[in-house]
Amino acid sequence: MFAVIKISNNGKIKPTENQTMKFELVKEKNKSNAKDEVSSLLETPKWTLDEIALSKTTIEQIKEMIAYVKNRDKLLLEWEFNRFLKTGNGLSINFFGLPGTGKSITAEAIAKKLETQIIKVNYGELESELVGGTSKNLSKVFKLAEENQSLLFFDEADAVLSKRISNLSQAADHGVNSAKSTLLTLMDKFNGVIIFATNLFENYDEAFLRRIIFNVEFPVPDIEMRTQLWQFHISEKVPKNISYERAAEISEGLCGGDIRNITIKLGLKLLVGKVKVIDEEVINEEIDKYKTIKLRHKKINLAETVVVENGNNSNLKEE
Repeated sequence: MFAVIKISNNGKIKPTENQTMKFELVKEKNKSNAKDEVSSLLETPKWTLDEIALSKTTIEQIKEMIAYVKNRDKLLLEWEFNRFLKTGNGLSINFFGLPGTGKSITAEAIAKKLETQIIKVNYGELESELVGGTSKNLSKVFKLAEENQSLLFFDEADAVLSKRISNLSQAADHGVNSAKSTLLTLMDKFNGVIIFATNLFENYDEAFLRRIIFNVEFPVPDIEMRTQLWQFHISEKVPKNISYERAAEISEGLCGGDIRNITIKLGLKLLVGKVKVIDEEVINEEIDKYKTIKLRHKKINLAETVVVENGNNSNLKEE
């Protein structure tokens, strides 16, 4: 088979009509892929603040956050806060607390309250093996949030907001520090809302802390919050022989995520006919099972930590 090649008058190779068509198809495909990639990052928030059990202190802080966003012009122009907020006038927020206390869904609920979409970022997905690749990915995400006026949410943010590496021993260390420096610059210039969430707040670099206006702790739910959690997870239509208040009393120490998981197990017991009604005995049984698993997991993690530490000590030379 012979390929047909056209030569133009100036001596340059001219693509055939078929080749031009293929090129246009590839261009259109690339554009389509780019649009799909963008749309996959943008999410419509599903949670509302009324659905989440939050402490009174947290609720008050959220009100202040929303007031800032909705009345930004008054703050910056009429009250002249723009005298010192010259580059970026966005809002940086940090949620910290134990797993299952509602940090991620609260970020969603704030986005819904602000009538905007949310971009959920996992730093691990932004990391690149190429030098400077992570910084470029971070810039793209911030640009996308700015262009779409979306709330930007970083889960497990300690991975990116942790202290910078002081003893640089390899190229990867330089890449990590470069990405952190890029993030600091992006935060300074950002005009939107960015929320970080972490279970390891103590690992944050102070340079990031200075740029965060709200640091909101999500505590372990008190009895009032636990009552609200049981009311939300077990509706009036569920067969039960226990009050929400009593369920809250016997579930001390559990977070919203824990109660969610336990409720699913209770629902399954009803579905398969193991129980006819949810009562105190059934709830206690599931709570005990759940706590046993969590305790076992904690012991395994502790044992693994000890093994790693012993391994590191064995490499130390005696002086």
